[in-house]
Amino acid sequence: MLRQISACRHPAILRASTRGFHAASSLLTHTVDALDTNGGPVREYKRMVQDGRLIDDAFQRSIVSKLDRLYQDLLVFTPPPLLFGTKDPERVTAPRGLYIYGDVGTGKTTTMDMFYTSIPTTSKRRVHFHSFMLEVHARINHFRRTHHAHEDPVPTIARELARASRIICFDEFQVTDIADAMVLRRLLHEMFVCGVVMVTTSNRHPDALYANGIQRESFMPCIDELKLKCECVSLDSGTDYRKLVRESARVFFAPITQNTNDALMAVFARASQNARVQVNGELRFLGRSLRVPRSARGVAWFEFSDLCTQAHGSADYIELARHFHTLVLSNVPVMHMDDRNAARRFITLIDALYEAHVVLVMSSEAEINALFTGEFGGKKEGGCVGEEEVFAFQRAVSRLVEMQSRKWITSGRNDVLAEHAQRMDADTVDQVLATN
Repeated sequence: MLRQISACRHPAILRASTRGFHAASSLLTHTVDALDTNGGPVREYKRMVQDGRLIDDAFQRSIVSKLDRLYQDLLVFTPPPLLFGTKDPERVTAPRGLYIYGDVGTGKTTTMDMFYTSIPTTSKRRVHFHSFMLEVHARINHFRRTHHAHEDPVPTIARELARASRIICFDEFQVTDIADAMVLRRLLHEMFVCGVVMVTTSNRHPDALYANGIQRESFMPCIDELKLKCECVSLDSGTDYRKLVRESARVFFAPITQNTNDALMAVFARASQNARVQVNGELRFLGRSLRVPRSARGVAWFEFSDLCTQAHGSADYIELARHFHTLVLSNVPVMHMDDRNAARRFITLIDALYEAHVVLVMSSEAEINALFTGEFGGKKEGGCVGEEEVFAFQRAVSRLVEMQSRKWITSGRNDVLAEHAQRMDADTVDQVLATN
């Protein structure tokens, strides 16, 4: 049965405001021996190359070396007290963070995650940037409901975030919305004032953030401060590692025929262990509801039209990805620029599923590389041109390729499919997933 989820447990409000006030500030000071005990990004990178999990890449090595230097700086860094903060961010001598930008699939997230896992402190956080902004807006709304109207929520929220996490790693940093831009301009400043160290990945150089956005001149101080507080480094090797040849499990089916529908039904039954199917269930969260046409034991089945042609947003998709470990998505069409809203929702859905490591089973009119057609261009509501959509489209294709790999299924949250993928050779995996 789908259960009702209270708003306070939703990831958009990861920690209540009051909890942040009372959290103790965790210092990052450690002995240099921690380098040997825990290892750093360079050591982890070498280990992954030796184990065959990564291909040695000179561009990645350069980034990892910079992350390793930051790692060592953090071991001897004592963050400033957060009782009252300071008025002058120049006086906070926190180590300079890293802003890693480049094309899709080049290893930006992989290198950042090496850094994150190697840091020997609990006062750290790794979060997808879009999820972070959803949380920030939820915190602002909560603050305004519980404080006087004239009180400014941003400094308080910045201190709460800094108390909980003195090191923040953002994945997929991008700004396309004026509401995000105006909040972020002040929030990042206040967080830097508190001595927060930031490492982030992005498809864009800071100078290209929020390009052509409404009131962009008001956002320029944020860009300047980002470049001051973070070293900007490019990771553009020209290789999309997600698209390299790899063993694949047959979980994407094209074109749409009766056979592909039968295959989806077989995978749904296998993934849910033939559990009783709940029809037209309802997922409730944050005062919203999402109809789930079919679900059973952590597996949900939606038509493309259910999720991408109706007024759903990233919060819906994030909650969906949190609740189900496997998603069957049927009848995905080829998307043209006339279907831009549906295409945007589909891309946002893929981002949420990817971030939560959901196993995606899909039927579509065309193969992955042919799902999007037409020119991405023109100006969209909110002020950003179609170049943002080009990045999003490329990222979605790259991620979809990875999500059909045997490795993705094996490491996914569906134990049944992962077990079969581990035990059987590639041909047999296809048979297990595609037939009942």
